[in-house]
Amino acid sequence: MASGPLAPGLRALLWQLASVRLLWLHPVLRISVSDTNPQFPEPLKPSTELANGRGLLILDVLADRWGGCAMGEEPFGLGGKTLWFELAWSGPPPTPTAALVA
Repeated sequence: MASGPLAPGLRALLWQLASVRLLWLHPVLRISVSDTNPQFPEPLKPSTELANGRGLLILDVLADRWGGCAMGEEPFGLGGKTLWFELAWSGPPPTPTAALVA
């Protein structure tokens, strides 16, 4: 684990890092989100009183499959997790188009 005067800020910054990956293998799009927080989210009962916590409920309704797995130790002693979901496409493969340039 990082130590020294910068350690608390470094740990806080690394705790918030996340990456998103997209994998298209016709007919399935898999989206994976990884972060350095080792705690898995828990499904919550829908409530009008909660401002957040509906992500797993939405995944359960919309995704064809979803799950997650723990990641090993990362630099600075942080572990993490990856949550993923899959969406199946029932039509023919989409026609490739030129990328948009910003």
